Amino acid sequence: LVFFADLVAFPVSLFLSLRDIITRYQLATDNNASLTRPDSDDQADAAADATTAETTALADGASHVLRQRAQNTDTTPTATSTDDESVLQRETSADARGRRLPAGKTMLLIVKLALFAMVIDFVYRPLVTPAHDLFVFRPGYVSHTSAKLHIRYTDGGNLELRYRELLPRSSLLYENTDDDTSYDFAANTPWESAGEFAPPTNETDFTAISTLLNLQPSTRYLVELHCRQPTLHAQTALLGSVEFKTAPVPHTPSRLRFGSGSCIKPNFPYQPSWTPDIHGFRSMLDHSDSLDLIMFMGDFVYADVPLYFGPEAEDYRRLYRQVYAAQSSRRLMRKVPMLHVYDDHEIKNNWHDQDQPPMGSAMTAFDDYNGRANPPSSVPDASYYNFTYGNIAFYAWDTRRYRTHWETAERHEGATMLGLKQKQHFIEWLHDVNHTAAVKFVVSSVPVTTGWSNFDSSQDTWRGYPTERAEILNLTQHVPNLFYLSGDRHEMAAVELPSGNIEFSTSPISQFTFPLVGKFKKNRDGEHTIHYRRPGHVKYGILDVDTETDPDIPRITYSLYTTDVHQGKRPAWVYEAKGAPWR
Repeated sequence: LVFFADLVAFPVSLFLSLRDIITRYQLATDNNASLTRPDSDDQADAAADATTAETTALADGASHVLRQRAQNTDTTPTATSTDDESVLQRETSADARGRRLPAGKTMLLIVKLALFAMVIDFVYRPLVTPAHDLFVFRPGYVSHTSAKLHIRYTDGGNLELRYRELLPRSSLLYENTDDDTSYDFAANTPWESAGEFAPPTNETDFTAISTLLNLQPSTRYLVELHCRQPTLHAQTALLGSVEFKTAPVPHTPSRLRFGSGSCIKPNFPYQPSWTPDIHGFRSMLDHSDSLDLIMFMGDFVYADVPLYFGPEAEDYRRLYRQVYAAQSSRRLMRKVPMLHVYDDHEIKNNWHDQDQPPMGSAMTAFDDYNGRANPPSSVPDASYYNFTYGNIAFYAWDTRRYRTHWETAERHEGATMLGLKQKQHFIEWLHDVNHTAAVKFVVSSVPVTTGWSNFDSSQDTWRGYPTERAEILNLTQHVPNLFYLSGDRHEMAAVELPSGNIEFSTSPISQFTFPLVGKFKKNRDGEHTIHYRRPGHVKYGILDVDTETDPDIPRITYSLYTTDVHQGKRPAWVYEAKGAPWR
């Protein structure tokens, strides 16, 4: 509402200021002209005759007076003549001021024009700079033996992946010209090639997924993307490089450090810039050297904020390109694999219409830029998935595609957020990992806690689906060391749910907050609020999981980072959860 009020108020205010300035200037000009302009030709002739006669008489009288003064006094200018000159100067100065633009209003007009230009830039930047030639090269899902690589490349020529094992500091130094990062190799470690493949086409907005196979577990790799130019000599050119570390062997004790959060909008809070950035990603870069992955939990783009540009796939793809074009995005995702779930703003606010348009276009863009780089789902054409990192298990829900409409009569009893097929798949996963994984994380784009009751949260979060929520919590209360991760609300809360499971809900990574609206209701419906924080345009969590030190009782530590505290360099809040025996 504030944005649209500004969008209307700015042009109106500009118009009124400009009208006032022009009116004042025009009135001053007209008044000066009216003092010298005759009403008609006859009046002008009569005035001229009268003026001539009067001038002659005055000249004769003046000559007489001057002769008398010359006999009695010096030729020094009189006080009367001085007064006349002063009056004339004041009148001339007043006329000039009347014709001059008012300085205060002119400055106000300039300020308003600048502010209005910033609003237009923030709203229409994706249309003005659609980033058609964007280049993307980043790691997606990395297992213990393979790695998905997400590529966007618009020029011709076959592509080739070359990779090499990275070691701790040793003898051979390699300089990365992308961002001056240096790497070390064993002197006898050769480059390996994954073979050439055709460049992506416009059908997928020039994006593609290439998978490296037969990698070694718990090993760091550097991967280069080369292009064979279609020239006579078939020269190759280095396009970019990425790095990652493969996961440990499944079911082995592990250490994992990963980031979590949701909700980003390029260049928010707004700063005038030719190259808009994502402030939260820039903050996360300070910790990127120690992160194994980032779990991004929805609202990667805002298709309907501040304006909805249309239902076509290109309307959505343009927004993804804007995010990936930010320098902080390229630097962060080149170093840290990022996995995704989608939420409502990848489609439209509070989406609950399942596969109705524009769901198809929105999912096409999501798959092109984020979805296909995720871990593969065991269910065809599904966006929910699960994976393991050593003996740490993850399950990522799809909370949008299968949910029932909350305005229907079936909302209270038969309403579902997961849908029958996904819920059954999740229950089977729970049985599989209950005593085979030391720690389990369930990823939901919307919070499980009922603490949020402001605006639409009563319908859009799990609070709006109480029957299915109770069913899920009744199952997970019997699963040791299971934690929920969520985002969406642009606030942070750590809550112990009625099932005994703990939820860490963290957002936004880089978006607005609601400073004076709504209230998180603590300790309601059998929940215990461990920590709550509202302020901060940048908030994200980093979780440290250790199943190595004590294989029977894992350690799970959550750290909240916000640029409002320690500039995001050190945690604003730390919580160590109590691990439980799990075998």
